[in-house]
Amino acid sequence: MKKLLFTILIASTALTGCYKDEGNYDYSFNTMNEITNVSFLPEAEEQLGGLTIEFTQPLNEKDTLQRVTVNLNQTLQANLDNLEYSWARSYYKNGVNIKDTTHTHGYMDVVLPLGEPITYNCMLKVYDKTTDLAHYTKFTVTTRPIFKNSTFILHGVPGSRMLGNVEKVGTNIHVHTDAYKVVYPQATNPFSDASRLMFQAITSFQGRNLIYLNNFIVFFDGREAKMYNPFGLVPRNENLRNFVLPTSDQGIPAVSRIGMVGDPSNQSDYYYIVAKDGRIVTARTQPSFKFPYAEEGETDYRITAATITNEDFIFWDSKHNRFLHVNREDSYGPWAEDHAYGTQLNNPLLDANVDFSSLDAALRPEGKTAVYGYIQYRENFENEKPFFVFKDDNNNYYLYELAPIKESDEKKIKRKENKDDKESTEEVREPAYTVKAQRLEGFTPGDPQSIYYNTWFPSNYLFYIERNTIVKYNISNGEKQIIYTAPDGYSVACMKVREENTQQFSADLGLYIGIGLNKGSQGAFTEIKLTNAGDIDESYSFGLHSTDANGVPFGNIADIQFVHEYTYKISND
Repeated sequence: MKKLLFTILIASTALTGCYKDEGNYDYSFNTMNEITNVSFLPEAEEQLGGLTIEFTQPLNEKDTLQRVTVNLNQTLQANLDNLEYSWARSYYKNGVNIKDTTHTHGYMDVVLPLGEPITYNCMLKVYDKTTDLAHYTKFTVTTRPIFKNSTFILHGVPGSRMLGNVEKVGTNIHVHTDAYKVVYPQATNPFSDASRLMFQAITSFQGRNLIYLNNFIVFFDGREAKMYNPFGLVPRNENLRNFVLPTSDQGIPAVSRIGMVGDPSNQSDYYYIVAKDGRIVTARTQPSFKFPYAEEGETDYRITAATITNEDFIFWDSKHNRFLHVNREDSYGPWAEDHAYGTQLNNPLLDANVDFSSLDAALRPEGKTAVYGYIQYRENFENEKPFFVFKDDNNNYYLYELAPIKESDEKKIKRKENKDDKESTEEVREPAYTVKAQRLEGFTPGDPQSIYYNTWFPSNYLFYIERNTIVKYNISNGEKQIIYTAPDGYSVACMKVREENTQQFSADLGLYIGIGLNKGSQGAFTEIKLTNAGDIDESYSFGLHSTDANGVPFGNIADIQFVHEYTYKISND
């Protein structure tokens, strides 16, 4: 398996192998035995901190004792009788720094605590008695929580779905078709009717303490969402009923599309969920979604697409062929989960009163379906405009660009006079946005729900799935490029970048695209990496993973979701 490559390359200063003179001798170099090709099992990976062997933190006692073995070659010797092994180690146990040395022939045993981190800093000395020389290799043995920096795979048919996982540990890829059973062998599968996955890594307050939270959210159509710490699938907030999704007379929303903008690393991230029945809920930082304030404003609508700007959440109401908006700033603060849970929104949902009369008749959005909304933010978030992709009944696609009217002209209130020339109490709001439109020539997604704008690239690209390919479409000139083609017999079921936002701690996660594939009743997962220019990084290879270690296959892929710790460390990817 090829090593994971990163945008930032840092040369390792680790000592990976050398000979040391143990005395003054006369050597005949042509007849001197040489130790070469030192390697370890499990395989060591060159990370930012040097040569590293990773283990998953044990879940049970039988996995706490692990062994590292060394393999090497000699130029003149056929056996290992001439070699002596010394393993010098430094590690912390119960807060105490321990240093020890073991002398075992070709292996070193390490004790790994249950569910806790440990790091052994090691130096292997291989002493050659035929030359009185020693070969040294410096390396680290470390542990990581299960499923850290991995992709969860929701697969199978509704009613019998499973939550799988594909995880890279060191140089090895671990595939689980039932990740929950790995952690809870005797438990009943709780994901049989799951529908969608979501993740966010944020900070939050518990009392006065700032803590890191890793929120892996599993949605179920029409019922309460479940939240987990993904690194062990430990349930979270079970005492806060309907913490993620609110309920109303129509029940709990069933998720159709999830969107976000902003930066979780400074608590400026905002989220929306469009429900399958056209309802809309929003959130800020904490994933506790709320309905818009309903005592004022619009309540009769069916939302099909949404986006978020520096000022507003903006939605397309297909029921009344109009744009709606709600100011995104509200009393719902970002600070703590219990505060978010107990807060209700105060800003009403309003008609944006966008006037379409300036558009040619063929370009007007009435009668078309809005399928996706986005903004082109990267560095200039505060000034970015909202865009919406629409589709007509003939599978033609259109792009609408909204431009906010300046604050000095916005929301002017006019009074209509009635026919008795008396002032009416009816308020008429001026348009909040102007609109431009264009047809997207050659834009041919097979699945409109797959359309995605990746904020990681400076160019204006839309990505989408078309049968067994993933296409990158340049809005500026209509050029199309196939960036991925599925193996024979497979179709592309879904795609999702590791991380949408460009936050401070997200490394280069937005350059990786996870891909779910289906073939008949079975599924598979792979991943590609793009360059900063949006082209394929040919040096990155992840492989196609369709079965676990026992040969059990994935079912049809319904959704995928990468999960990572808040402060993402490239070296642990």
